[in-house]
Amino acid sequence: MKSSNLKPPVSGPIRTPPSGGANRGLFPAPNSAQRASSSLSGPRHKVALKPGYSPLDWAQLNRTQPKYKLRGVDPTTPPAQFVKITKEELKKHKSEQDCWTCINGKVFNITPYINFHPGGVDEIMKCAGRDGTALFNKYHSWVNADRMLENCIVGIYVH
Repeated sequence: MKSSNLKPPVSGPIRTPPSGGANRGLFPAPNSAQRASSSLSGPRHKVALKPGYSPLDWAQLNRTQPKYKLRGVDPTTPPAQFVKITKEELKKHKSEQDCWTCINGKVFNITPYINFHPGGVDEIMKCAGRDGTALFNKYHSWVNADRMLENCIVGIYVH
């Protein structure tokens, strides 16, 4: 049999697209959310986390801890989609020992997460007992809060 009439690949040097000079090869891109400049959201202040409070430790806790404990509710509490949380109820949970916040219409018990927060306890407490959506999105627009705190959801925020 005779081979098909395909043309051989073009040979020659591979050319890279024009680059932005000093920014060539940077990842993430200079203007991406992961490389947000201080002019967009202010400087980021990360703190040294205590041993046992890394993102991997948080993932392990989520795999091993019963959900009702991470939610901070009684084991007989209905699933979060059936629990309605008012502004007045949310305001009651604003201490380091009992801390809730609302992000994108969902109320999360962030008490177990406080010491895992890379910005430190003081930063996360800024949204304690209130709707923290704007603050969360200002500094974490690329983070999926629903996934990160999925086992901590208490209920749905109602105005």
